Amino acid sequence: MIISVVRKFLAVSFVTGLLSVPALAADIVIQWASTNANVTVRSGMLVAAGNTRDAARFDVVRLEGRRIALRAKDGTYVRAGIGPRTLLGTGSPHIRGWETFEMDAHGNSVSLRSVQNGKYVTVERNGELAASSDRRGTHAEFRFITVPDRAPPPRPEAPAVNWQGQWNRIWIAGADGRGVPAPRESRASLTVGPNLGVSFTAGCNSLGTRMELRGRNVTFAPVMSTRRACNNAQQVYEQQVASALRAVRSWDFREGQIAFLDGSGRRVLQIGR
Repeated sequence: MIISVVRKFLAVSFVTGLLSVPALAADIVIQWASTNANVTVRSGMLVAAGNTRDAARFDVVRLEGRRIALRAKDGTYVRAGIGPRTLLGTGSPHIRGWETFEMDAHGNSVSLRSVQNGKYVTVERNGELAASSDRRGTHAEFRFITVPDRAPPPRPEAPAVNWQGQWNRIWIAGADGRGVPAPRESRASLTVGPNLGVSFTAGCNSLGTRMELRGRNVTFAPVMSTRRACNNAQQVYEQQVASALRAVRSWDFREGQIAFLDGSGRRVLQIGR
């Protein structure tokens, strides 16, 4: 019941918008109101015999007044007047008389009349659509169902990385986002063990933590540090690295190296071999 109400609301909203907006292109599925059969394309011909999976998608191209054209997903236009039964099919490269239809709304459904021969589009016994009816009745009513936007493509899986070993190219971000250079004569090095245990030193103290990976998401366990008294610049640099590790939430490849990002996506640490 709820789904039916939502469908009707979408159809009415779409038709109302289509009749009031000066120009529009929308992705739709066409449904024959009499049987709820969706229109599909078979050998280039429009047939109302499909289920949701088989439904063809069209762009509605607004022309003047109530006039519209239908563009198939292959980029060609739907035309009427094919053969003696004036069937509808795709394949036309242009919009002219046979490709133009006048649309009238009837509640949550619409009727289409070919401007070329003045006939209403209906569905014949074999399901084919044809511009052949003199009357606008229930047999000539359709619904235009807007198609929800496709979900964005999934983010690529995290590529395989051999984390284990020593990383000697270290970059950390300062408060202004710029890189903070390691102190002179420091031997900055980050080492990842076989169980993702991590140690870092700039030549003074040693930081210890553990990396927890979940795809492209990553966090570091609370950072432990030795407490040697040594060069102040080295100590400050090691503290900055510890702060960066605490802020990390994800990782990515950048400039051929591995960048660690905080919760806002800002690069806070980058390592290379």
